[in-house]
Amino acid sequence: MNRLKELLKQECGYVPQDATLDRFLALATTVNLAQDEVLIHPGQNDSNVYVVKEGIIRFADMNGEKERTFAFAMPGTVFMSKHSFVKHLPSYYLIDACCPSTLLAVKCDDFNSLVLDCPDFAVWSLHMAWEELFYQEYKNMKVNNGTAKERYMSLLEKRPEIIGKVYQKTIASYLGISPEYLCRLRKNLKRLT
Repeated sequence: MNRLKELLKQECGYVPQDATLDRFLALATTVNLAQDEVLIHPGQNDSNVYVVKEGIIRFADMNGEKERTFAFAMPGTVFMSKHSFVKHLPSYYLIDACCPSTLLAVKCDDFNSLVLDCPDFAVWSLHMAWEELFYQEYKNMKVNNGTAKERYMSLLEKRPEIIGKVYQKTIASYLGISPEYLCRLRKNLKRLT
């Protein structure tokens, strides 16, 4: 659990006290997912807050008839279906496991009670929300812009662990290219090294 606490401390610019993280993690139950197992289906109401302990979680939606991967969660990432958590509405997103994964689940009411009871946790939660807003713009700048090669290189630089554990078609979807183009791109890059 110490490794997870260290990852949580790096999740945003604010570092909570160990006792705060201990209180948060004590509220959690463990959820184990097999590769490709869905945690939250589109249309499902799930207001839990999740922490990735091990593995990689994928977020996807439908772009017309095509599934589109738009984000990944790695160990130490805190996430939820925002529609369900904030407004108790069904999730718009599909959230599933890219590889065998272990999550910690905290009920929405428990999370909100801790926010009210612990100022350190409330400040940390706010900073995590700000970090997520920053990341949305950063992703638009680094992943959604540039050539396919530049986007792939950015992924290699920022999230190299994804490359060996996530299906190529999922990575291609995240980068906005076809799996065939990703294969050619990887071959060309391999020849250059």
